[in-house]
Amino acid sequence: MASHNATSAISNRRHEPGQPYYLPVELLTSILNLRFPDTDDRNRSRKDMAELYDLRLVSKLWKEVVEDTPTLWTRVSVPDFPTTVVLDCLRRSKCHLLRISIGRYGHRKNSSDTHIKHLDLLQPHSHRWRTLTYNASIRPLIDYQRIKDFLESPAPMLQSISADLSAFRPVRTVNLAGGQAQALKHLRLTDVLLPWSSNLLHGLDTFVLWIQDTISVEEIVNLFTKSPALRSLRLDGRGAEGLNNAMPIAESTPDTTAASLEDVTILGYPPHFTSHILSHVSMPNCTSLSLSADFTTVGDLDILGNALAQFMPRIAEALSLDGRTRLLVSWEFTYEWSSSLEYEPFRFSFGFSGLTLESVIEWIRNLVATLECRLELEVILATSPRRTVEALGECNDVTKLIVSREGEPLIDGDDGDVSLLDYLGDVRADPVDGFSWPFPNIQELCVYGAGCHPLRVFGMLNKRYLPDTYVKVLAGQGISVRTPPQIDLSLESTDGDAITMAVLKHHWGVKSLNQEELGG
Repeated sequence: MASHNATSAISNRRHEPGQPYYLPVELLTSILNLRFPDTDDRNRSRKDMAELYDLRLVSKLWKEVVEDTPTLWTRVSVPDFPTTVVLDCLRRSKCHLLRISIGRYGHRKNSSDTHIKHLDLLQPHSHRWRTLTYNASIRPLIDYQRIKDFLESPAPMLQSISADLSAFRPVRTVNLAGGQAQALKHLRLTDVLLPWSSNLLHGLDTFVLWIQDTISVEEIVNLFTKSPALRSLRLDGRGAEGLNNAMPIAESTPDTTAASLEDVTILGYPPHFTSHILSHVSMPNCTSLSLSADFTTVGDLDILGNALAQFMPRIAEALSLDGRTRLLVSWEFTYEWSSSLEYEPFRFSFGFSGLTLESVIEWIRNLVATLECRLELEVILATSPRRTVEALGECNDVTKLIVSREGEPLIDGDDGDVSLLDYLGDVRADPVDGFSWPFPNIQELCVYGAGCHPLRVFGMLNKRYLPDTYVKVLAGQGISVRTPPQIDLSLESTDGDAITMAVLKHHWGVKSLNQEELGG
């Protein structure tokens, strides 16, 4: 940032008299390389290039240094860059490796001619490509075969490929880089598949595959077999239709070991597909596992549970370190159960769609019981259908509740909406058990961003926590009161809530109070 300000200031004052700007060439080159680095994968904007061209006007020396420093010209981003700039980059970068980014041309006037011209300019330099990004998420006005020919150009120096051909569904098979990128470390594909015989997988470090079509388990297992050094894998099938009935699985799939794999994410694929992969690929050094699926029956949960056998000792270790896990309720019938510590030796996240909350919680309880661990849930409530909230309210495992809805949190129901705060203060009377309240074991309540006025929270506390003297009177009459534990309370307040906040801090139901000041 400092170098950016310095170069901009010098450029703006280039016409002032008596300012020769005779910096040593080595120092000027270092400053320019700091401002326009060739060491990361961020795209260079049209504005950045305009600044680079502007700096050439500072002096003759600056012009020579800018134009004769190849590393300043190694990034090409089209259609952002005009053709003249593309030509300058290709010429002035000399023999240095190039970072190529090809975005969406859309249906602008003459876009097809410009698109083809850019491909024609860049393709002869494929032997210098270091990174290649090609985005065809919007169907361009040029023939697919021309794009395929470009992507299959021999590029032996490529280290990273990102290709999105989602505009050309069904999924296309492309022999990226002519299969000759032996140095390839990072591969990100959207609706693109490699030929079964591709040699690009051998040295991969990270692989992301977003595909909204059928793909066989054998192809995924083949990926592990051909990529012994793979550290990170992300398979994403979210948004695809009909996958549950269309994912082919062979009767016999060979087992393999992914010894280097540390981070695994499989999202949106059918449970039997995900389970098949986990059952046939051993991942002894995996430290992060994230799964999500659409479940059609409760039996799908059992299929997934069986496939998690190799991870059970690591899940048990994560539970023993923290004890509390996190349950995110984002939509009705959409939940995510995850570990809560960011730096645990093993982090996990399991997403569930299509099942009732009761069945998901029951599956979690059974899994934790199998591991002989204790279950504590931190619930993040982003939506509040009545059935969902009532199911949570009966759950003794919930010890922390975070309400993240904007506006006052309401429990949606057919007979009208009820405030969540009113629900928390709703006493139940039972002839045998006496008085009790929903969420009987919560020890922490956070209502940041939920629009809960402190005075409303005070009213809820008065309903939820009866004074000790009153509880003793009821006990003397044989009436049991199951008073919830004191809570650590977090909420928002304004300057005008000082008195209410002071009262809340000393309420008998509050163990501690944490407030976020919103001002006025």
